[in-house]
Amino acid sequence: MYDIEKYKKKLHYFDRKFIRKIQAIFINCRSYISYMIPNRRLSQKSSFTTFLLIVAVSVILSFSGISINLTNNINAQAQEQQQVEQTQVNKLWETPANLKDPESVAYESKQQVLFVSNINGQPDQKDQNGFISKVSPSNGSIIELNWITTLNAPKGIAISNDNSILYVADITDLVQIDIDSGKIIKRFNAPGSSFLNDVVADNQGNIYVSDTDTNTIYKLDTNLGNNTSSSDIQAWLQNPQLNGPNGLHIDNNKNKLIVVSFGPLSKPGGGIEVIDMKNKTITSLGEQGTTSPFGGLDGIESDTSNTHYYVTDNPAGKVYVVNADETGYQTLVDLHTQGAADLGSIPGQSTIIIPLMQDNKLVAYKLVE
Repeated sequence: MYDIEKYKKKLHYFDRKFIRKIQAIFINCRSYISYMIPNRRLSQKSSFTTFLLIVAVSVILSFSGISINLTNNINAQAQEQQQVEQTQVNKLWETPANLKDPESVAYESKQQVLFVSNINGQPDQKDQNGFISKVSPSNGSIIELNWITTLNAPKGIAISNDNSILYVADITDLVQIDIDSGKIIKRFNAPGSSFLNDVVADNQGNIYVSDTDTNTIYKLDTNLGNNTSSSDIQAWLQNPQLNGPNGLHIDNNKNKLIVVSFGPLSKPGGGIEVIDMKNKTITSLGEQGTTSPFGGLDGIESDTSNTHYYVTDNPAGKVYVVNADETGYQTLVDLHTQGAADLGSIPGQSTIIIPLMQDNKLVAYKLVE
């Protein structure tokens, strides 16, 4: 590997010295022309010679600009190289392509299993074709394809803090499933909802659900115990600044809800928003497209320290690693296919699992720092 910094310094020195000389030539040439033309002292031959000189100077200045661009490109390449060396991934496994529009995946530590939501149809159609699968986290084998059936278009899923309940976003309902029995317990209808998407639980056990179509975050207060009814899921925050909220993540230490936005369903394009869960104020994470990604963002997970976020871009087919301190991001995985959906992670194992909706499978990667 060549010494990028050493090469940059040499090229920068050459640029400055070269440009100073060219500027001097150009000034002298301009003074000469200014003097000769008013006094009509240029012969036809001299005029042609002067013209050639001006053309030559212009060409040289153009090449100087190319040299400057080359310096900038080397800077960008150096930064990219440094970023890639910080975080890399190794592919672990992928499932057979037997899933049906897999949208979300979550790891359950008690049974050591992955739960996967399958839309199996149109994402906004109540057709009862959707289902939940069970997949092995060790090798990606499908344990049970149709574990829970008769759902509509299930998307985001989350597991309760005691590992007993699986919550599933299903268009306008939040579905509650008992994990041990494998049965649907209850359906909570979210008033005014039309496209429920992701689900997350806080450390008190409350459940939050995003509605991409209405720019709304719903909250289910589970602390009401057996008295919880369908009317207890209510709009917690509605704001156009959410810009098509999709993936959700809670940083319990900072009491922040991190939202990755898809943008309008008809024209994807959103960033990352941070909600203060106490006063519900919204701020953007970094500068979109510069220190924070911008696109059809779908899912979000974090490392155990909440230092980095792992974010999927659905239409771009990429996974980004984003610095939580707003200092930058990079492409972690380019999947070379559209449909990178709501990823999951296995805490303590540095493993992320990405649903590939269009390919009908999951793919797992090991993070290497």
